[in-house]
Amino acid sequence: MNKKQAVSYIIFFVIALCCSNANADKWTSRDTAYQGTAITLLAVDWLQTKEIARNPEYHETNPILGRNPKQSEVDLYFAGCAIGHTLVAYYLPQKYRRWWQYVWIGVQSGYVCQNINMGVRIAF
Repeated sequence: MNKKQAVSYIIFFVIALCCSNANADKWTSRDTAYQGTAITLLAVDWLQTKEIARNPEYHETNPILGRNPKQSEVDLYFAGCAIGHTLVAYYLPQKYRRWWQYVWIGVQSGYVCQNINMGVRIAF
């Protein structure tokens, strides 16, 4: 699957979610805390990935972005991930929402730690 196909699938999925008749459970302050944690970790990974894109010493391991992504590709990818993740969390029933958030907090923590271990700094 190439980048354009991946982006097309993500856009289709987000549109399908927005147009569905799903009735989401009530959003709680706990949901906000977990979602905030997930998005904060995603933002740190985003900043690290921008550093990877700027620095030829590093290479990206995300197959969607490719080995040497452009800054604009990194921004588009992570903005889409943040929006998509939040929409999915919002529309999932409470039981599944929490698991969705737990899994992605774990995944993003792993990416951030991997990048730190490679020596990638977090630059604003």
